[in-house]
Amino acid sequence: MIAPRHPERFAEVADLLKTAGLRWVRRTAAPEASDGQAEVILLDSIGELRSVYTLASIVFVGGSIAKTGGHNVLEPAAVGAPVIVGFHTYNFQSIVETFREAGAIVQLQPMSDSATIVELGNTISELLIDPARAREIGALAQRLVSENRGATERTLQALDSLIAPAATASPNPGSLRADSAPIA
Repeated sequence: MIAPRHPERFAEVADLLKTAGLRWVRRTAAPEASDGQAEVILLDSIGELRSVYTLASIVFVGGSIAKTGGHNVLEPAAVGAPVIVGFHTYNFQSIVETFREAGAIVQLQPMSDSATIVELGNTISELLIDPARAREIGALAQRLVSENRGATERTLQALDSLIAPAATASPNPGSLRADSAPIA
C-alpha cells in the first residue's frame, strides 16, 4: 500500500505505478473483480492511513529519505508495526533517537539516493525473510509508545503544581481591593 501524504501527489504516484508496470488499484476506485490481483493499493484518500497500519507487515515512513524531515512514526508504532525510516528525521528527531536506542525502529544511514533505494529494498527483504525480527521491532515500538502515553496529563499536573503555590502566595488579580475603583 502506498499512501502519499498530500492529495496533490495522488496522480503523480498513479503515473509512477503505471510506468513501473505493477498491477495496482486506487482505494477510491469502484471495486472490480481484478482487485484481488493488485500488487499495490494506492491509498488516495485522507484520514484512513491510521486504520490501515494494522494490516502492514512493515511500514516505511516516507519523507525521511528526502530532506523533508520525515513523518510521524508513532501511529504505526502504536499498533506494533515494524517501522523503517530514512536518515532525514529532523521533524521527529528525538522520537526516532529514542526508538533507535531501544531497537524499536530501523533507520537507514545517509547515502546517495540510488544507494538508499537499494538499502531500503534490502532492509524490507530482510524483515520479510525474518518475521521474528520484524515482530520483535514492532513489539518494542508498541511497548515504547505505551510506556510513554499520558505525557499531556503529566505536563498539566506539573504545571498545576507550579501554578497552585504561586496563586495562593499572591492576591487574586481578579479581585478588587477596598481602595480601588471599579473599571467601567
